[in-house]
Amino acid sequence: MKQSFIERYYMQKEVEIDIGGEENYRGIAAECNDGILSLKWDIGKEGYTHIDIDSIRAIWLQPE
Repeated sequence: MKQSFIERYYMQKEVEIDIGGEENYRGIAAECNDGILSLKWDIGKEGYTHIDIDSIRAIWLQPE
């Protein structure tokens, strides 16, 4: 259920994700497959962070 929610409302948008640690993850929701969300980021150089959807506690859009 979370994957379909993310695909519907957050794909190709800049988001911030809380997985319960001290830091949050930020990036563009680029792909969502097999229970994994891939965030695209550009800090110094382009890369991706891959997050297990079941680990996500909160997700929100970044202000434009």
